[in-house]
Amino acid sequence: MNVSLLVVLAIVVVGTIAVISYLMDKKRRERLMQYALMRGWTYAAEDDSLVGRWQGEPFGRGDHERAKNVLTGSESGRRFTAFDYSYQTHSTDSKGNRSTTTHHWTVCAVPMPGWLGVVQVVPESVFDRMAGAVGLMQDIDLESEDFNRRYRVTAGSPKLASDLLPPRTMEYLLTVDIGGWRTCGGDIVGFREGRLDPLELVKTAAVLGRVLDGVPAFVWKDAGAPGTEYSPGP
Repeated sequence: MNVSLLVVLAIVVVGTIAVISYLMDKKRRERLMQYALMRGWTYAAEDDSLVGRWQGEPFGRGDHERAKNVLTGSESGRRFTAFDYSYQTHSTDSKGNRSTTTHHWTVCAVPMPGWLGVVQVVPESVFDRMAGAVGLMQDIDLESEDFNRRYRVTAGSPKLASDLLPPRTMEYLLTVDIGGWRTCGGDIVGFREGRLDPLELVKTAAVLGRVLDGVPAFVWKDAGAPGTEYSPGP
């Protein structure tokens, strides 16, 4: 087989893969738009402003960051913003060949009643693959040994971590799986590897809401949000 034929075959294969990928992405976008319409959410193909809004995993790594398939709306009585987040990393082998890897994450952010310091809760298996914590963080051991074995809790303030994770909240989190989450300023942000799935989004928004429900009223008062009733808006 001559070189010219090999080049033609390679072009055909690459083109076929590109077409198949495009059609699959198109079908997925249509499914997300239909689901959003059914739930009363809004859909946007892309929103660059979301790329640099939060710190910590999975943000701030690699290049060509994109926030696509953005869904916004209300779930379990709270506003949320969820989207496909991706970035690229590059490597070079011993022969000088450069390869690019695209990393895919799902992000779901729910606004909080007030601004808090950073508390991060991530399954142990995921933490080992992460780049690191945000800012001056330290590992926190809480009262539940079962929780400590399953999750890695890091925070700038051990007291804040303890306040955000009372026993009832820890017991609840042991029964669910939504990946990791972090308080970031005025939002609580859930994140996990993979692409956005609307059914998982519903669950993630509900779990993040339950975490907020369990936060004592004095925490919000200290954060400048007097009162105990959380009203996230329409």
